[in-house]
Amino acid sequence: MKINKNIIKYIKEISNSYYDEIKVEFLFHSNKLEGSTFDEKQLIALITEDKVQGEHAIDDIQETINSLKLFDFVIDTLDEELTSILLKEYNSLLKQNTKQEEYGLVGVFKKIPNKLLGVDIETAEPYEVEEKIENILKLDIKNIEDIANFHQQFEHIHPFQDGNGRIGRFIILRQCILNNIDLIAIDNQFEKEYKENLYIAQTKNNIKPLVETFSKCQKRTDEKLEDINNFLIQVDQHLSNLESEENEEEI
Repeated sequence: MKINKNIIKYIKEISNSYYDEIKVEFLFHSNKLEGSTFDEKQLIALITEDKVQGEHAIDDIQETINSLKLFDFVIDTLDEELTSILLKEYNSLLKQNTKQEEYGLVGVFKKIPNKLLGVDIETAEPYEVEEKIENILKLDIKNIEDIANFHQQFEHIHPFQDGNGRIGRFIILRQCILNNIDLIAIDNQFEKEYKENLYIAQTKNNIKPLVETFSKCQKRTDEKLEDINNFLIQVDQHLSNLESEENEEEI
């Protein structure tokens, strides 16, 4: 399912627009990959009723609330260049009011080396992060292969003390929207495959398996959000009509 910048920014501001459904689909799976205990119904209740249902760890509640705000922020800042400063804002929003913030590790690149549990991958040293991030931010993103390559490099750097996976997937969301590419929401049914193929990309310089996983996730998202496509077509037509009317008024 493709959704361009103008459409998603527009439907964010109007009621009953499927915006929240897209948000839930993306966030439920991304947060689940990090161990969140919120199910989809609980996430919807948090969005629509501002209520927490079920039992969850305090940081899980806070980060879930933060992820909702960050989703909106990512959409609001689509017109801005992706920079180190903007990435730090992502991290600050995601991790605010968590234990990490108490330790001064939020909204900044990591100050302490971090280790990925269960894999033999060495992430960047803190002193290397700034330069490595600046280098990948120069990459030209045009297609799904470019997105996969950026993602594996970002996760290999692991620039923040915590929150790297979620922020990496928010970047994927941004890149899909800006490049008119079918949305990639890493469905948790592909969690094992996603992690295995991310590892292959990082250790064998082979992004093909990761691209294949991304393609599967695109297809899965299309299937689940099929009812939204007609709505998006109508919004696109509405925006085109508005633009035509504005042009006529100028003439």
